[in-house]
Amino acid sequence: SVSFKESPDGKNLMVTFDMTGVKKQDMHVSYRRNRLIVAWRIERIAERRDGDVVVRDREVRKYSHTVPLPEGTKFEEVRASRDGQKLMLTIPNSKCVR
Repeated sequence: SVSFKESPDGKNLMVTFDMTGVKKQDMHVSYRRNRLIVAWRIERIAERRDGDVVVRDREVRKYSHTVPLPEGTKFEEVRASRDGQKLMLTIPNSKCVR
C-alpha cells in the first residue's frame, strides 16, 4: 500500500510504501520525465515432499507504482530511505516558494 502525507512544516511531501517481505535488492527507484517509478518484486519458494520426489514451487510477482513529481522538481532533490518494512520518499512540495 502507498500513502501520501505533507510534512508538518509543509515543505515536503512524504510518500510511504509498505514493503513487507521485500528485500532491499528487490526494490528500485528510478526517474523518468518528471515521474518517479518505484518497482519491486516478491519471490516465494515453497518446497514439499511428494513421496520420493521433492516438489519446489517458485512464485515471482513484480509490481510498480508511478509517482508524478511537482513541476520543476529535480531527481537530486528527492530523498529515499528505508525503515524496516517501509520505503519513504521525501519530495519537495511545489506549493512552497523556493
